[in-house]
Amino acid sequence: MTLVEKMIATAFYRGYSLSFDYVKGIKDGEKSIQRRRLATVSDIKHNKDDEILVGGCIDNDSYEYRQFFLDDMSDIQVFKKIDIAELDS
Repeated sequence: MTLVEKMIATAFYRGYSLSFDYVKGIKDGEKSIQRRRLATVSDIKHNKDDEILVGGCIDNDSYEYRQFFLDDMSDIQVFKKIDIAELDS
């Protein structure tokens, strides 16, 4: 298992959020990269072409479900949500 796969699995099993750069597409020969954030990672699956998809709710006003190809993700960061009650202890 690669480091990226371990990071995604940790976010999935522990309820952490992910922030990552995502290749949106190629325009005029250059990659269009956008910073994305998943508030939750709810599933990891393979499609019919054996590509890994990471699905979850994006962090915007409506918390929409989206899927992203793992191969198009880079600079992945995992964030643990901190409960305010944890800070008082």
